[in-house]
Amino acid sequence: MNSTEATPRNWKREPMVWLLIGIPLSAVIMGVVMITLAIQSFSGLVVDDYYKKGKEINRVLARDQFAYELGLAAGFSLETEGKVEIRFDPRVQVIPGDTIELKLIHATVPGLDQQLDLRKTDTHLLRGELNLPGEGRWNLFLQTEDWRLTGSLQYPEQASAKLLPNYFPD
Repeated sequence: MNSTEATPRNWKREPMVWLLIGIPLSAVIMGVVMITLAIQSFSGLVVDDYYKKGKEINRVLARDQFAYELGLAAGFSLETEGKVEIRFDPRVQVIPGDTIELKLIHATVPGLDQQLDLRKTDTHLLRGELNLPGEGRWNLFLQTEDWRLTGSLQYPEQASAKLLPNYFPD
């Protein structure tokens, strides 16, 4: 044997071989991870009946306008025990509706949404109890069939929010 001839190296010790194996292997592994995440988590952000939802927008806008015309405004406060208090502006003379619905809609996780039906204890005060919401941004909707107030809350940093009509006249 000549001393100039190199002995063949084992392929397992060649870094270029591992590079050529590693790149496609990492793509396959990430593909499996992405498919697993897509199957296990359902975001539910797309509604099935988008046409019907679109038609309801005009009705919602009319409710916001009616709340604006009545001058409705309220303050929302959440206590640590899960007690909710909603206090309407004392200048408001009439607050239509016997039962008023409060919705807490989580900005990103639909499974955390909560709904509470409130009854007026007096003209300007609503009280109720709900499960303490999870962390994150919450959209608040106080509404009846005729009017609606909206607001937002960053929980647990905030425990109170203003609820106002979502209407801006021209």
